[in-house]
Amino acid sequence: MFYGAVVWDPWLIVAQIVCLQCLYYITLGLLLSILVGTRVSRMSLVYFFDYVAITTSTVTGWCVIASFMLSSVTG
Repeated sequence: MFYGAVVWDPWLIVAQIVCLQCLYYITLGLLLSILVGTRVSRMSLVYFFDYVAITTSTVTGWCVIASFMLSSVTG
């Protein structure tokens, strides 16, 4: 799957990069909805992209950290 008849296939490389990014963000979304979604009243994209949500001072922050760590292991 990684190498076909032609070794240099830029479209295959780009497709693999896109697939890995999609897998990462889908996994992160599922983990955030499981771990953080049960603790907050409303989910938003803040937990995905804002560094302020990653904090060790609250339990929700620890859940965000755990979501990022588990999704990176999955990737």
